Amino acid sequence: MSINVYWTRSLPSYKNSIESGYSEETMISPLRLAAPEPLTKHINYKEFFGPAVSRCVAIVDDIKNTYVIRSPVDMKIIIGNTRLNVEGQDLQFAQAFLGPPQGAFGIHQLGMGYLFFSEKSLTAAQLPAYYDTNSFVDNTFLLSASFDIGRWYRPAGKPAFKFKPGVKEIDIKEGDPLMYFKFQTNEKVKLIEFDNKEFANMGDRGPEWLCGGLKRQASNIIPLEKCYEYFDQYRMRKRILQIIKRNVVE
Repeated sequence: MSINVYWTRSLPSYKNSIESGYSEETMISPLRLAAPEPLTKHINYKEFFGPAVSRCVAIVDDIKNTYVIRSPVDMKIIIGNTRLNVEGQDLQFAQAFLGPPQGAFGIHQLGMGYLFFSEKSLTAAQLPAYYDTNSFVDNTFLLSASFDIGRWYRPAGKPAFKFKPGVKEIDIKEGDPLMYFKFQTNEKVKLIEFDNKEFANMGDRGPEWLCGGLKRQASNIIPLEKCYEYFDQYRMRKRILQIIKRNVVE
């Protein structure tokens, strides 16, 4: 048994100053965002765990259907007492890519991501890259999160994090693992890429806007189960899959 999971790159834009004012630019060229890589290909688990542990089904099965999300750029972040300084990138891009700290707790969310959608109900989770070591992984707390990618349509694989206490510098390299994305199923997951252009051209009639805009008419947090109810009553999965299947990248 297998389950099809469709994916595309999620590329927000940012305002870039020019002499006549501002222009909207895509955050990152899609060529820079690598396809999600299976964790079983990223690490040689027999060598990583050793001959005894690599025969433990509970451990080995846990890494199946888990994918690695990598940094698309180099960026060195210097952490001061009141501000962040960045080396290796244009300042405007760096500010947009890091995003402002959210609230009083200094949580940032990188301006990159992916969008996954399943042909049936399937919970997926973004997790710290716990089998990797690099400057980002070692010096940040990555926020974990999960939702049903068959009953909701929104970007995922967008690392949200806060700096660990006392950290003064983070040196991110292109290709560094930033986080893992895990599909919580015993079925074999088949990733199928699709082009997002038709969805982008739908504007405020597109499913990403409809899902993201749902909270605008609510003063309190809408529970995920209620979001799923709205999604189902609109027959959103059928609508989305019709468009995705027209735009599969062969």
